[in-house]
Amino acid sequence: MTTLYLTEPGTVVQCRNQTLVIQRQGNRQTLRLTELTLVVVLPGVQLTAQTLAQLMDRGIETLFLTHAGQFRGRLQGQFPTNPAIRLAQYRTVETPFGLALAQRLVAGKIANQRALLQRRNRSTRGRITELSEAIDAISAYRSALEQTETPLSRDELMGIEGICARAYFQGLRHYFGPQWQFQGRNRRPPLDPVNALLSWGYGVLLARMFSACVQAGLDPYLGFFHATEPYRPNLVLDLMEEFRPLVVDQAVIAILHEGVLSPEDFEPSPDGAGIWVGAVGKKLFLAALEKQLRQTTDYPPQGRRLSFSQIMLEQARSVARCLVERQLTYEPFQLR
Repeated sequence: MTTLYLTEPGTVVQCRNQTLVIQRQGNRQTLRLTELTLVVVLPGVQLTAQTLAQLMDRGIETLFLTHAGQFRGRLQGQFPTNPAIRLAQYRTVETPFGLALAQRLVAGKIANQRALLQRRNRSTRGRITELSEAIDAISAYRSALEQTETPLSRDELMGIEGICARAYFQGLRHYFGPQWQFQGRNRRPPLDPVNALLSWGYGVLLARMFSACVQAGLDPYLGFFHATEPYRPNLVLDLMEEFRPLVVDQAVIAILHEGVLSPEDFEPSPDGAGIWVGAVGKKLFLAALEKQLRQTTDYPPQGRRLSFSQIMLEQARSVARCLVERQLTYEPFQLR
């Protein structure tokens, strides 16, 4: 099945004979609706009324992002639903059980951050002191999370997640050469090419996880760690956490190490305050993200190999089962 990314301003999408016709500047492509599972739309793309109707009638998830990759909204059509799952989700928010689930989500994220830094530490034979210190700091907080007998409060979890994130991005600097000017995480706007790629990649990951949440019968807007902030897909942000290092960060590392992109593939944001990924860079990075999402790896709960995109859906389904059965059986997927 196919994810369709519509990224170029001036693109017009029409629907004819159960097929999408995508046109821009005289170029024409077609895609059968039966092959389509997700559509991601950036500003400047026109979808005809007939196209919108077909996407809604077929329940094809359609998400809209800003130029910087931030979530903008979604097209609501038919989608699978199970009232028992949503009722269980609503009853779990603001309970110790919900906080315990949030704690596992945070623990999964920092475990994967640590694992990614460890790979770099091994390749440099432990010679970078700052990298070793970041790994040690994350390890200490990971142990604290795993050894607590009662769930931490949301504020405590936010504090640990923030401390580990700062340590992680300071360590992640040692994956990139000086030409990329990466000194740590910044956003809104991103100030260097690496942060521009990270922000854009996280937007794409959000779109994919949003689709997984809907398919699993969950309410994307009601979370446990990010909780109930209005106008924000809180549960999607929760379930994304463990996949940020696995999908986006690894894709950024791979595409820059392979020399696919150069600093010339980035451009100033319209207000001149930050850096955006250029049009060609977006296409190349989307290909790298899709490659990472299609990569297969062992999935222990099922004893078989699945792609990262399949694992994202299975993890969302695992959360749904956990909520309905009211048993803390959810295990974050961790990088080996």
